[in-house]
This record gives sequence, structure tokens and C-alpha cells, in this order.
Amino acid sequence: MERAYSPARIIVMLGIILVLIMVDHLNSPTFAFNSGQGNVETALSQRDETACAPCGAPCPSTRD
Repeated sequence: MERAYSPARIIVMLGIILVLIMVDHLNSPTFAFNSGQGNVETALSQRDETACAPCGAPCPSTRD
């Protein structure tokens, strides 16, 4: 009796479904918004480029 399914086909189909889900997720407006690319000011996009610290705090030498 022949099997009704092939394990290799199931793995390939699950891989294709995973790729489709990832493409949809990466192109979604929610992902763009959460990564700061949704034309919305976020903490990451408001960061001061001249600051020393990654959080945007001013350099200690410029504080008075």
C-alpha cells in the first residue's frame, strides 16, 4: 500500500508557507511602524545624531 503523503513534501510545503508568512509580515504596515519606518516619530527616529550615548543623552563634556 502506498503512503498518502510524503514527509519531504510536507516539509517543503511548510517551508513555503513560512516564507509567505515572513514576506507578508515584513511588508506589513505594523512592522514598518514598529521599526520606525511608518512616517511616525518614534524614540529611535527622534534620536539626536550628535549625542554620544545611544539613548540620545548629551555628552558629559557639553554639560554645564
